Amino acid sequence: MFAKRSASSAVAVALLALAGCATFPGNDPALSDARMSLDAARANPQVATYAPAELGQAAATLRQADDLASNGGRYDDVHQLAILAGQRAANAQSVARARAEQAAIVAQNTAANARVQADASQRQAAMAQMQAAEAQRQADQAQMLAASAPPPAYDYRRRGNEELYEAPVTSVRAVVGPPQQRCWVERQVVDNRSPGVNVPGAVVGGVIGGILGHQIGSGRGQDLATGIGAVGGAVVGANVPSGATYTQDVRRCANVASASSLDYWDVTYNFRGYEHHMQTTTEPGRTVWVNAQGEPRV
Repeated sequence: MFAKRSASSAVAVALLALAGCATFPGNDPALSDARMSLDAARANPQVATYAPAELGQAAATLRQADDLASNGGRYDDVHQLAILAGQRAANAQSVARARAEQAAIVAQNTAANARVQADASQRQAAMAQMQAAEAQRQADQAQMLAASAPPPAYDYRRRGNEELYEAPVTSVRAVVGPPQQRCWVERQVVDNRSPGVNVPGAVVGGVIGGILGHQIGSGRGQDLATGIGAVGGAVVGANVPSGATYTQDVRRCANVASASSLDYWDVTYNFRGYEHHMQTTTEPGRTVWVNAQGEPRV
């Protein structure tokens, strides 16, 4: 009987010993590793941006392991929770890294699409500018043609028995064509004489005067006549102009206005409070005839 009671006590002691060994000793390395992993995840700014939920799960798991260890929980349970907390902290960093890379790719694609759209918009703007310039050029050309073209031949005849009204003329403008160029040829005198003393003429005149004077008288009187004739001939020869005058044909042109260049009369009249225009080949009076719509009639 005593032997049986001793055996039961030994089993109870052994069970108590086993129960004591199963409690958490307080120095599990897995808890330290989990805390280091969680601190590293918290220090990574990408985790807070792209994996906040995963980081929260890792922190919650580590708190659960610490609470279980503080309350004397089983070693195996605390150990498993610590390992799970570390894994979740590492997973938070991996998820944040993958999502950051994906976000960078999306940003690059968005930037590339924006550049493509900007280039397309720039090309469209350049095309629109070219079209606007071409339209302006065509408008200017049409305006020039309209300004140079004669007025259209409007049919101002009366239609049937339509009723006519008198409308007062407010202004009349005579539209004339460009000035005409008239050219003609006229004779012009060209003076080729040079000013000053004609030295060759004086020499020739002196020689001729001396010869003529030598033929007058005889002896000393002949010599005196020769000298006087030479001096007089030189004076006369010096006053003879060198060169000569002549005439030549010269073409001259000028822009002249002519009454025959009148193209048409631009007439402005008022009918029932509205301003109207018409073109006539003759100057109008103070009023013009129009129909009920204000269209001119003659």
